[in-house]
Amino acid sequence: MPTKRSIDRYTARMATREPEVSSTAERVEQAALRLFAIRGFEGTGIRSIADEAGITLGSLYHYIGTKEDLLDRLMHKSMLGLLGPGREIVETVGDPRERIMKLVDLHVRRHAEDNLLSIVGDAEIRSLTPARRRKAVALRDSYESLWEETIEAGARSGDFRVPDVKLATFALIEMCSGVAYWYSPNGRLSLDAISKAFVEMTLSLLGVEPAGRPATRARRAARR
Repeated sequence: MPTKRSIDRYTARMATREPEVSSTAERVEQAALRLFAIRGFEGTGIRSIADEAGITLGSLYHYIGTKEDLLDRLMHKSMLGLLGPGREIVETVGDPRERIMKLVDLHVRRHAEDNLLSIVGDAEIRSLTPARRRKAVALRDSYESLWEETIEAGARSGDFRVPDVKLATFALIEMCSGVAYWYSPNGRLSLDAISKAFVEMTLSLLGVEPAGRPATRARRAARR
């Protein structure tokens, strides 16, 4: 769950990043998203969603089935927003180094630009019922496998040097996901600068030599 400090930060941002909605259904979804991100799924009541959306409790049921239906919808939107573009990157970029750079950029930007959806998508899988949780976990695993396959390919080619591919995958995704909790468009660094920095940190953690530096003996040997 978000810390109090992170809650204060993105609660303040909501006033300046209010999404444009074209229908009551979208307004209900955005209301649920804000409340789930701030209070958590369990801490959000149906009446609170109606109040946040500016409609009556009776009207709310015209737009949702259950509170979990809303969470499931948001969860899938979050997962598919990463999985679709991620698959396109993997299918079109052959070089592991370029591929991981694009995956990092995608992940950082999605978590910065759509931070509330990313927070709910990352944190609330546990709140789904078992059948829905399995589907959400399957989508998450499919996305993580794109990173794992990329890191594995780089390790085989000698471009990456990591002690454990799966551990590196978890560590890098966790690092990039944290952007959702602190990024601000009014912050010290632009999103372009933040993404570039995260790409550079990722390459360093994967043992990629900075441009212009002679390859180490271990890397030269791995390439033979």
